[in-house]
Amino acid sequence: MADPDLAALQEWLLATCTSGGRSGDRYRARQVAEVVRGSERLTGEERVAIYARGYRARLHECLKAEFTALHALLGDQVFGLFADAYLAAHPPRSYSLFDLGARFADFLQETRPDPHEPPGSPDGLPTALARLERARAETRRAHGVETDPAHQPVDPLAVMTSPDLTVRTPPSLHLLHLDFALLDALEAADRGDRPNVPAPGDTYYAVARSRYRVRVHVLAPWQHAFLGACAGGTALHTAAVTTAEVCARDVSEVWAALIAWLPVAVDAGMATFAR
Repeated sequence: MADPDLAALQEWLLATCTSGGRSGDRYRARQVAEVVRGSERLTGEERVAIYARGYRARLHECLKAEFTALHALLGDQVFGLFADAYLAAHPPRSYSLFDLGARFADFLQETRPDPHEPPGSPDGLPTALARLERARAETRRAHGVETDPAHQPVDPLAVMTSPDLTVRTPPSLHLLHLDFALLDALEAADRGDRPNVPAPGDTYYAVARSRYRVRVHVLAPWQHAFLGACAGGTALHTAAVTTAEVCARDVSEVWAALIAWLPVAVDAGMATFAR
């Protein structure tokens, strides 16, 4: 074939396998037979079709493995339709299959039948569940507290007597505010069961890793606000004041709650210190 170009051929093959033949500009008008040689047993189209089916099946399995709860909730057929549409709109561009699902939740949001429905509407459930599952995947891969020499247990007395202690959140922490109570669905899918449909509910989550184990925690609004205030590293008293302002609470109430809760949050990998 004239003018062979490896990058353009790769783009053509990727598009042919993931989006039904829509190809790159260089080979947009070419048919499969012009690019792939046939054999005595198979035509070029048949050879590409076999490869494409296997490739798409592999991508589907990767998405199922990452979004296990969403797959269990929707079933194989509906999840497969979502996956096909996603792969057609966003073919893989990274050498790592970890990046494959990075835009899946955004795609589900963008393709909702009515994205302007009020919070907790049923068509928003796939997006919310996908966001939480993607956060779990990213938390597994991120740099956590396990190898951080500054990460040490803290006791309630230290919280009471060290207002200038700098608190920060580790890169492995993901904070989410979603419109559904999803924890039961995640736990059911992790057990291999099909989840019940999650109920709508304004819910704050922290996805954290401690001792190399990822957990999803449901937070009170003030806890979520406190961790958000600590994202860049801030003095404990400053974060407490910010939390009180955001949540319209008295700062003394926040301090009292922090004395009991912050040691638990540190142990769970939600927060650490800069010493």
